[in-house]
Amino acid sequence: MLLHASPALHAQGRELTPDRVNQRVQAAAVEILVNGRLAGSGAIIDRSGIVLTAAHVANGRDLSIEVLLGTNDRITAEIHAKDASHDILLLKLPAKTGGYPTLTLAKRPPLVGSKAYLVGSPIFRHRLFFTGTVSQTKVSAEFLKPHYVQVFYIQSASPHGTSGGAWVNGHGQLIGLQSAMLFVNNAPHGIAFVAPLDAIKSLKENPRTVAVASTGFAVEELWEQPPKYLEQVTEGTAGVVIKFIVPGSPLEQAKVPIGAILTSIDGKMIRTRDEYVDAIRQHEPGDVLALKIRAPNNETEQEFKFKLGSLQ
Repeated sequence: MLLHASPALHAQGRELTPDRVNQRVQAAAVEILVNGRLAGSGAIIDRSGIVLTAAHVANGRDLSIEVLLGTNDRITAEIHAKDASHDILLLKLPAKTGGYPTLTLAKRPPLVGSKAYLVGSPIFRHRLFFTGTVSQTKVSAEFLKPHYVQVFYIQSASPHGTSGGAWVNGHGQLIGLQSAMLFVNNAPHGIAFVAPLDAIKSLKENPRTVAVASTGFAVEELWEQPPKYLEQVTEGTAGVVIKFIVPGSPLEQAKVPIGAILTSIDGKMIRTRDEYVDAIRQHEPGDVLALKIRAPNNETEQEFKFKLGSLQ
């Protein structure tokens, strides 16, 4: 019986050994200096000198940003584009004869269970190589104070300093950007938050500052709450629990307490963190929404008119 490889397998070829992946990524991997201090990791994704890193690595005004190449050359960089809703920042290096070594972007997102690799500089240790396993490719929302970012998940240790590093597949092709990690009580739990490939491609192809709607408060799902809180909740209640309110936001001005339950937005029931973020980001900054909020032990709901802010 004659066997034929699938078109996808034939097009991609065999995956590289981890050592070869590391060699391929190291050529394009960089480090980001902010005001002279090593602040994060990154990678060159275009020969013209477009550098990919995390938006939170260089978040502020009047910053001096430099890119440290593998040759230890320090090159001044300018901000080229930003998408804070996915924690993505693109920097631009000066033109160079022959261009810069670069990472190729994968044609498609990774599969759950596939191997993934990262080069980053954790806690001032340069260009270390990490391995991981793709745990979930569906994009979800995570709160990185003071706003939400949308990410997928890779099982891996990716310590402080690897933020902005490029996650690649077994062919050394870019599949995502290291944003943050799951921490509980200040301890890492081996789940990396990774900005998705589609968002990186969109920003590279259309450089801009992305502005999305923001509320200025964060929520947890009802079933995350401790037993004493759940004992107060009226049976049959559905909603998300308000856990953090940005100072000066409309919710603080309305004196809504931490621990109140948000049950709906514009009449749409909200039961999960992702439903909450999706409902907000279907709107534009400046839109006015109707929020229904109640205390855990009180079935009476209050409606608030809420003007959305802008995250950019």
